[in-house]
Amino acid sequence: MRPARFQQFAIDTYRAAGLGAEPWNEKTKRPYGVKVRLASGAEVWHAITTQSREGDDFERPEEPVEKDAPEPVAVPELGAGRVRLLDVERHLVALLTNAGSTEMARVYGYSDREQPGRSPGFGVEFHSGARAFASFVHAMRSGQAPGQPFDLPAEV
Repeated sequence: MRPARFQQFAIDTYRAAGLGAEPWNEKTKRPYGVKVRLASGAEVWHAITTQSREGDDFERPEEPVEKDAPEPVAVPELGAGRVRLLDVERHLVALLTNAGSTEMARVYGYSDREQPGRSPGFGVEFHSGARAFASFVHAMRSGQAPGQPFDLPAEV
């Protein structure tokens, strides 16, 4: 799944689950991303980068590969108060896993890897061999402005 289509898929998935979601980017530095708004008004902004499947030619129309969707998982509740970023990561992973996309083979949280990432976020493996990566770049409580990229609080 190419980045623009994955961005829209993520936005649609988050909105269907009752979260606020809108496109976000930082021009050529981070051309794709999503602002996610929680019920508390807190926001997490994640970038989207992708690794194309082998032989993908962006001059030609995308050729999705479809197989079985990932098995559904339990969706962790976020609650109405402060939420740990780790819980936001797990919530978004579960929402995307449960979205029923037959293009996706697996969704995983960065914190669940053998060597956890420096920032929260998640990755998606597609049946085509393509991958998407979504690092959390900004996280803020309701009413706060974004700080320095990747300078994330433990909770929002």
